[in-house]
Amino acid sequence: MALLGWENAIETSSTSLVASAAADGASAEQLRVPIGAASVAWQTPAGTTAAALTVTATAAVAWRAVCLARTNLTTAATIRVRVGSAASITTAPTYDSGTVSAGVAVGIGQALHVLPAAVSAVAMRIDISDAANPDGYLNIPLAYAGPGTEFNIAYSSDAGLDVRRGDTTTRGGQVFVDALSRARDWNLHVGYVRDATLGWLDQLEATAAQGRNILFVPRIGHARAASESVFGLLNPGRRGFASVNGRNWSATISERL
Repeated sequence: MALLGWENAIETSSTSLVASAAADGASAEQLRVPIGAASVAWQTPAGTTAAALTVTATAAVAWRAVCLARTNLTTAATIRVRVGSAASITTAPTYDSGTVSAGVAVGIGQALHVLPAAVSAVAMRIDISDAANPDGYLNIPLAYAGPGTEFNIAYSSDAGLDVRRGDTTTRGGQVFVDALSRARDWNLHVGYVRDATLGWLDQLEATAAQGRNILFVPRIGHARAASESVFGLLNPGRRGFASVNGRNWSATISERL
């Protein structure tokens, strides 16, 4: 099963974001900036390689997924996700993942945790530890914490890289490469969505049209789930008819740099 998340509690202005440690000018509020650049990230002070982020909403959220994107985390990084009331989230959480691998892959720097099922509560706490981080601090530009909708993707869905270069070719044919950027992306195909459940797709497309970042997890629970997932801009395709009572749908999604 795949998952899409678009109701990001971290982006909601009424949500409280509290970090246990933050460098000057790099508070948890930076996570509301939808750009995946290290210069506009939540960052811990030099020498601090373990910290916690507590996300507290004004009303209960059906927490299902957590993603930390474009980070400087290493493959040794761990996370712990707890959900519960604001007062007792550390002492008596409704859900506690325990300390688990963040799933970070070399060159991607993305952590992911999907809860087995949605847990309704006001607060979520994410503990992050990366003791051997060579930078000596944590840098997290983007984060998702919120609900998620499961669905089936078609086998025709594929992943790739959107590579941006400004190469110069001389008269002699020599090529001087100017590597600009690269973003992981997916061509997403959904073979069947019942008419009775099209509401979630309407909500997703409305959110994507606002230019807000969307979380896409292609294979929940897979060993490569963290490295395969993308948190970024989604461009919906057109809807076709799969049957009298169902539609097919496609979209592209590219990670936010």
